[in-house]
Amino acid sequence: MYNLATAAAAAGINKSTVLRHIKAGKISATRDEAGGWQIDPAEFHRIFPPLKIATDHPTPQQRDATTDQLVAELRAVIADLRQDRDHWRTEAADWKAQAQRLLPSPQQQATDQQPPQPASRLRRAWRWMRATG
Repeated sequence: MYNLATAAAAAGINKSTVLRHIKAGKISATRDEAGGWQIDPAEFHRIFPPLKIATDHPTPQQRDATTDQLVAELRAVIADLRQDRDHWRTEAADWKAQAQRLLPSPQQQATDQQPPQPASRLRRAWRWMRATG
């Protein structure tokens, strides 16, 4: 026989739901000497199906097959990432070589630089007038 707590646990519901069904007459139950409810399990499970216990633990063979499949997928992802890395390294080296070819050599830079032109007398006068107000 179930009491309120064990009946509720067997169906995965609250005790108040079981008591409500007893008072509504949907489940027949009797009172014991202490004043608690006694519910016949067959009568109770006629209304509320028993709670299914999760026993879907994979067997070690299933777990090994699943693990092997995941490891294979991860290895494929790693290989793909390595391929991408190598591609981008090659791409970066090509860009670097192109930039080196486009830059002038240091000797050419030295000859291309011209000395700064001295400011003209008019410009110097203009600056002096602005500074002195």
